[in-house]
Amino acid sequence: MKRTLAVLTNLLITLVLLPACGDQPVQDPLQSAEQALAARDYQRAVDILEAALQQDEQDPTLHYYLGQAYRSQFFHDGSQINDLNPDFAPKASAHFRKVFELDPAFEGRQFVVDPYTKVQSIWGALAMSYASQGEPDKAREAFRRGREAGGFYPAMMEYNRNMLASCAENAILFTNGDNDTYPGWYLQLMEGYRTDITIANLSLLNVPWYIRQLRDGYPFGGNNIDLGLDDAAIAGLAAIEWPPQTQTLPVAGDPLNPSGQLQWEMKPTVQNRLLRVQDQMVLEILRENRWRRPVYFAVTVYGPNKIGLDAYLAMEGLVLRLNSHKAKVDAAQLEKNLMEIYQYQGLGDSHLGYIKELRGMFQNYRASFVELVLDYAGKGQPEREREVLAAMDRLLPVDKLPYTDDRFREKVESLR
Repeated sequence: MKRTLAVLTNLLITLVLLPACGDQPVQDPLQSAEQALAARDYQRAVDILEAALQQDEQDPTLHYYLGQAYRSQFFHDGSQINDLNPDFAPKASAHFRKVFELDPAFEGRQFVVDPYTKVQSIWGALAMSYASQGEPDKAREAFRRGREAGGFYPAMMEYNRNMLASCAENAILFTNGDNDTYPGWYLQLMEGYRTDITIANLSLLNVPWYIRQLRDGYPFGGNNIDLGLDDAAIAGLAAIEWPPQTQTLPVAGDPLNPSGQLQWEMKPTVQNRLLRVQDQMVLEILRENRWRRPVYFAVTVYGPNKIGLDAYLAMEGLVLRLNSHKAKVDAAQLEKNLMEIYQYQGLGDSHLGYIKELRGMFQNYRASFVELVLDYAGKGQPEREREVLAAMDRLLPVDKLPYTDDRFREKVESLR
């Protein structure tokens, strides 16, 4: 009888542990949501994640994914900023905010960027949409809500203020992504800061509506960009076949450039054979500008996005200025920016301890000091080297801004 009971008990355990014939194993809700998002079945992703949150409403990763599902219905990518569904902005923002309320240093599975940047991009995109429609009051309200929701926080805003402060009057500034674009637009619209600068986001330079906007009505200041393209030409822009080829840009009156031109090799940027619209537009802007306005690239701009102009881009801190002659560093302007212009109160912002990308951006300050030290080393001025290193240690103490790369730390130590 005991043996019979043991057999029955084992059978019952087996029945409990094994799925019924024909049942499918339960799939991870995050994996299911990822599949739905990849298929652009956003409502299915929302349904999956909301059901999962009923089981564990304190899971920050579930909130991050649900924020992404709503954000994708708000707009799928930056090219759609002029055609948003604003109803989804508060929903997406609320879930991303919940992520850092539950875990300020969230490092779970992410779609490209941290939840703070997601909040910033949601409200920044909505502000741009309203501004481009001629509704500045609604744009200001969107920026305000973005700050209240946890975006546009002090350290990020100070970095962008310092970046804009680096530029000469009436500059054109090419930027890379969310964190060096939306905060700059915020400063211009909300604070009236450096509205003489035209911030041109390189990713958006791939889409016609944005190109027309830069030409016809920059919404965050008074400076449009001169373009020799009409609406039909802009509408017809597309990636083109592009073998590596030499480009030139005329220069006048620069004794350091007796050839009278910039000359560089411009390589394809897609699949080793195509040139993106954004690259064509940078070249178009430079040709039409004819040196009337100073041109800068944010140091956050990825290498190939500078279309091969590196030899003419001089480091001045958080920006690289296009020169009419070859130049690696403008030591005088770099030192002025680092020692006199830039503010460093952002080192006291707690976000610096939470957000990996922000820490990386702040390392650009230290990298700028190192470039200045190397410039003085090349000139045989050891006393100036020591002074700059001492200033770096004073303004960027390691206890407030730890190194994020051991090799870079070793390089700095080797300069002492």
